[in-house]
Amino acid sequence: MPQLPVIIPIIVTGLLVGSALRNPSRGISKKKIGGASVLSGLLNGAEAYVANLITPQPTTTFTRAGSTVSFTLPAAARQTSELVFYASSILAGILIPLFIVAIAMLYSRGSRVEENVELEESDLEK
Repeated sequence: MPQLPVIIPIIVTGLLVGSALRNPSRGISKKKIGGASVLSGLLNGAEAYVANLITPQPTTTFTRAGSTVSFTLPAAARQTSELVFYASSILAGILIPLFIVAIAMLYSRGSRVEENVELEESDLEK
């Protein structure tokens, strides 16, 4: 099974941050962040599905006393692991943009507070 894809959530996050930089006075609405995160999760799940279709199923080979036995996982076990893979890729696709944008917003608010304190101190010195 392939690794969790993360390129789509990173691209969506870049688009979110780019739109915030284009309009710094308005910022990003919660509705826009939520919609972009859900879209990112769905696209990430679709990418995981396609990657799983392209990747060949692993076979296990046992050799004992000169005879070789090769088999794949039963369909039920494969289906369960695929379901977990798809769910985790959707969840990762939703959470990556949310966490990155939330951290950026907190950092932005912290730097604004520091700028306001510096401005007030310089006004008091005059």
